[in-house]
Amino acid sequence: MLKTKFKINYSIGAIPNGIKTDTFTFFLLFFYSNIIGLNPGLAGLAIFIALCVDAVTDPLMGTISDRTQSFLGRRHPYMFISFIPMSIGYIFLFAPRQEWDMSQNDLFIWMTLFTIMTRIGMTLFDIPHRALGGEITKNYEDRTLLMSWREMISWVAGLSNAFLAYGLFFASTPEYPQGQLNPDAWLPFALTGAFVMAITVLYSAFNTKNDIISLSKWSGSVSIKDIFSELKIAVGNSSFLVFFFGNLFLSLSWGLANTLTLFVNTYFWEFEASQIKYFIPIYLVSTLFAFYLAPRMVKIFDKRNVVLLSIGLVGLLSPMAFIFFNLGLTPEKGSMQLVFFIGFFLFFLITFNIVGIMVRDSMVGDIADEVELYSGKRQEGILFATVGFMQKLNAGLGSFFAGQVLNVIDFDRLNHTAEQAYTLAFIQGPITTVLMIIPLVIFYRYRLSERKHKEILTKLNL
Repeated sequence: MLKTKFKINYSIGAIPNGIKTDTFTFFLLFFYSNIIGLNPGLAGLAIFIALCVDAVTDPLMGTISDRTQSFLGRRHPYMFISFIPMSIGYIFLFAPRQEWDMSQNDLFIWMTLFTIMTRIGMTLFDIPHRALGGEITKNYEDRTLLMSWREMISWVAGLSNAFLAYGLFFASTPEYPQGQLNPDAWLPFALTGAFVMAITVLYSAFNTKNDIISLSKWSGSVSIKDIFSELKIAVGNSSFLVFFFGNLFLSLSWGLANTLTLFVNTYFWEFEASQIKYFIPIYLVSTLFAFYLAPRMVKIFDKRNVVLLSIGLVGLLSPMAFIFFNLGLTPEKGSMQLVFFIGFFLFFLITFNIVGIMVRDSMVGDIADEVELYSGKRQEGILFATVGFMQKLNAGLGSFFAGQVLNVIDFDRLNHTAEQAYTLAFIQGPITTVLMIIPLVIFYRYRLSERKHKEILTKLNL
């Protein structure tokens, strides 16, 4: 049984990823396309290029982390240094100003370089940190509880980041009633986030370093041939393949919907930042409810069934506000009544989205046990690298396709039409539901049940 102190110290390490994920999902494309004036297609491409770099660095970091031998263990050396590129890249990412008079090419290169730098810093911390959580306990239910803690803290961090954005930095002014369009607000917002990320990285790394004494040490070969042989066993595992492709299509659908949220709230529902901030308490209550719900659901149902239920409900609820709008049953645009109307559906949608994330994260540790049975090696690093990569896919693929959508419909931030705003809302709602069918079908094929997991632990003598 894990101590509460460890759960807290460990889960605080999810704060940097919560801040980064919230910013990259909801704000990054908006900043470059609407504030700085970079072509949204190029902005989406910059994010996609950074994602391609992650496709190499994430599994590489997982492999290196699994095989590292040092007085700080396998994970902590990278966790301690990660805050440097993470915070510097994050600050410079939001440093450009319109008066710098940068060309489209210059802005594209700037965005690409500092997005990559921020993501590499996050890779150095997040991959080892996730792997640490996966190997600290082998219990089927305890893993769900620990990952629920981690995911709850991550969501609270992301919501706090959003609250500071909408409630403080993007406050309405006479010049900018929609404060999210104020160019002077963005750099202070980034500086605050970078400071919090650096502090929490160091706190979690320092306060979990003494727990490495109970963990396994790498004893195998570090030759390239053996690494690829062991990787083949890990990524060829049937449970892993279902997990990977299920999450891949979830990242496409949910990431696209999330990236368009600020655009839809601003241009379709016509909300001011002071109104958008009222969604944040709904997100917070949903997060806490999901934290309560996820471990209890896993005690009753297999993880696969919880994930299927979560995906199904998220897909069902995503278009509800848009459907009611088309039926003429929503309050007036830009009104507080509409905020609360949308908030009703949002509460259930976010609750089950987070439940699904918590349970899916805990699946990776179970898969690592199955991989160990066939390879004889603990490979949490490489397996949890996929989880970190999937979160980046959520923001990266979503931003890439959102950027292409904005480009195709020729969205003009200064002179947009009602038809363009309607198209964005349609994609965020009904199209998301259609895309959710694919991961639903894929996760139906997941077969690593609690009973099978117990059999694996018995064979491993754990």
